Amino acid sequence: MAKTLAASAEAAQQVETAADSELRSKVVGAVHKLQTGLLERETEVRLMLLASLCGEHLLLLGPPGTAKSELARRLSGLAQGAYFERLLTRFSVPEELFGPLSMQGLENDRYVRKTDGYLPTAEVAFVDEIFKANSAILNALLTLLNERLFDNGNQRLPVPLLCLVGASNELPESEELDALYDRFLIRRTVAQVTNAQIGKLARLAAGRPADPSSSSNGNGSGSSGPALDMEDFR
Repeated sequence: MAKTLAASAEAAQQVETAADSELRSKVVGAVHKLQTGLLERETEVRLMLLASLCGEHLLLLGPPGTAKSELARRLSGLAQGAYFERLLTRFSVPEELFGPLSMQGLENDRYVRKTDGYLPTAEVAFVDEIFKANSAILNALLTLLNERLFDNGNQRLPVPLLCLVGASNELPESEELDALYDRFLIRRTVAQVTNAQIGKLARLAAGRPADPSSSSNGNGSGSSGPALDMEDFR
């Protein structure tokens, strides 16, 4: 009996180890794919992948031209999920993020939004200058980020959001934005490419390999192993 139990435990451990090895291979391949063609973005790639696998959100702080939006687009392509992107200003209105009001709904005395193609239906999202969000946007955005729920009319609906990448050139100045800042468990300051990498950046811009001795662009290398899919992220 004891030998049978020991054999069963060993077999279960081998299955678990095989599953961990497969997931590890997928993650390594995803890291290489995400950072290919980018310079000095290895940490940002890993943090974004960590956030998405853990169901968290990522905040990137840094000047324009540091590949913040490109990272989010690559994550969307990797996960093969619905993507939403928007740049906020101080004059942005809720319709820009959550969709326009339904005219048919208003005719029937229902205050609902047409959310298809907007943030409530996205699986990966990128919101630039996120701290420009005003109070009209803030409440709905906080609920959506934290609880994965969106109030549409008199219904509270689940949203499929996997990860939202928020970007800003500066930290929030108003106390009312502190709650939004706290929604981002993972935060990273993104710097511009250093002078030492300017030559590689110019070669990439010209469509040539960053390293002439390598057949792949950037610091990553291609991987033909198993790829992450939406089930891995869920």
